[in-house]
Amino acid sequence: MLTDTCLIGLLLIAVIFDLKERRIPNLLIIIGMVMAISYQVYTGGYTGLLFCLQGLAIGIALLLIPFNMGGIGAGDVKLLGMIGAFKGSTFVVSTFLWMALWGGIIAVLLLTNEGRLGETLKRLGRGLVLSGMGIANLSDSVNKEEFSIYYPYGLAIALGVLTSYGRGWW
Repeated sequence: MLTDTCLIGLLLIAVIFDLKERRIPNLLIIIGMVMAISYQVYTGGYTGLLFCLQGLAIGIALLLIPFNMGGIGAGDVKLLGMIGAFKGSTFVVSTFLWMALWGGIIAVLLLTNEGRLGETLKRLGRGLVLSGMGIANLSDSVNKEEFSIYYPYGLAIALGVLTSYGRGWW
């Protein structure tokens, strides 16, 4: 219960920073990591440390590809790692799946609000068909600037955590 309260408090602060400043402060992540590692080591010793480090590593690994492709920020990667340090690998994978769903919902809402959903789906569909036929590479057929929609992903991550608490993925 203590870890849940700390994690939700840190997530709330991260979302507020992300919405206002479009960044998640490193200091917040460091504080969260120290809290998570300290708690896991105190309650589980060496096993707790391994639990924490495994969750941290998996949380970071899950977002490395989107980060390297420029689709997500470093603060989001570190935030998911911190969540893994608090709650472990199973929880962080569940959070990852839920946050992807929430992120998609948020993107669709934003595209709809801007009147760009139909155009975006049409161009994405065309790119999928062409890449499926071997005519073009999907990444080459999609102009990233044209389709870019930026929003603070910390909100989707936090919603993923809350959904994982309430439902889990499996």
